[in-house]
Amino acid sequence: MSHHMEWFREAKFGMFIHWGLYSLLGRGEWVMHNEGIPAAEYETLMRKFKPRRGCIRDWARLARRAGMRYMVLTTKHHDGFCLFRTRHTDFHALNSAAGRDLVAEYVEAVRAEGLKVGLYFSLGDWNHPAYKAVANGDASQCGKLREFIHGQVRELMTQYGKIDLLWYDGAWFNGGTLSAESLGSAALNDMARQLQPGIIINERAGVPADYVTCENELKPAPFGQDWEMCTCINDMWGYARHDYNYKTVNQLLFLLSNCATNGGNLLLNIGPRANGTVPAPQVQRLEAVGRWLKKQGEAIYGVERLPRVYTSNGRVTRKGSRLYYHVYYWPDREWSIVMSDQAMPGNDGAEPRPLVRLGAPVKASILATGKKLATRWEGNRLILSGLPAVPPDKADTVVVVDL
Repeated sequence: MSHHMEWFREAKFGMFIHWGLYSLLGRGEWVMHNEGIPAAEYETLMRKFKPRRGCIRDWARLARRAGMRYMVLTTKHHDGFCLFRTRHTDFHALNSAAGRDLVAEYVEAVRAEGLKVGLYFSLGDWNHPAYKAVANGDASQCGKLREFIHGQVRELMTQYGKIDLLWYDGAWFNGGTLSAESLGSAALNDMARQLQPGIIINERAGVPADYVTCENELKPAPFGQDWEMCTCINDMWGYARHDYNYKTVNQLLFLLSNCATNGGNLLLNIGPRANGTVPAPQVQRLEAVGRWLKKQGEAIYGVERLPRVYTSNGRVTRKGSRLYYHVYYWPDREWSIVMSDQAMPGNDGAEPRPLVRLGAPVKASILATGKKLATRWEGNRLILSGLPAVPPDKADTVVVVDL
């Protein structure tokens, strides 16, 4: 097992932040492309981009309250606007009304809260001439594009001290001029690892990496492979003034527990306004998730993926000698668990073995309240009794079985 992945496997929950010039328009992060805004017109937004000082520290504090363990910021999205100091383009935050390196502020804020630092970087760039040329089939510009991308990643890997995670996006390989080979993705990752030993890198540069991602749809990787799901609290990644389709707290807790029990992480996005404030519905939901984690986070952080995670009314996972049953649909006063369904593979290809010897003494309790439950065996079924008629948490109440 790779030592450098340990913190990622333990974390289970991170904050994604989509934020840039598009936040001024309030119509999502793809507004430049979707509305056909010319680059010269889009660049004028820099004159208005002046976020409040201290706003990024507020995000990091919110992430901590929400129980998140790492953060990932869009240092450059597909529009090409860089939140960091770069010598490879003039289209960056220091030339905006902000007049400062916002990635530097971000890294400082994340570290101050004891969280891991993740940087998102788009390989696609609607503002850069070489990218537009290569995307349109001009192979002669591949060298310039490669130099640009590698130069900016080098800046991100050298200007801010320790970076824990590199999150690529926007490659849009077309089977021709745009490919992992033409972008030099393998060399790009080699450079990042040389400059940042122990960094974790996702697979979106088109070459094998440390973990795989899925977006807006939970698709667990094969057993034993690290993975992460990214999604929004509502629908749009970047700030969208009229996106009212918010997920409920119950839905967010389901996503978190479903990812964790299936061996993955949830990277949950916020879309701050251009001034850096986070819409109240996003804050309220994150704080509610944080309150749940304070009571039941033991069943999320650092848990083990079992070969069978699905139960009749939720999910199950394990840590050491404890089984954690995430109960979404409360069974009432008594609950029957078929323990033979849960088995771990034996060594050397042997038949799966039960997690617990049937009939052996076990203890059970409700994690949030500590209430002890009576247990008895009926064949391969473990019967828990003494449950309250109403669950302590209607979204997800965790029942602990100590083996």
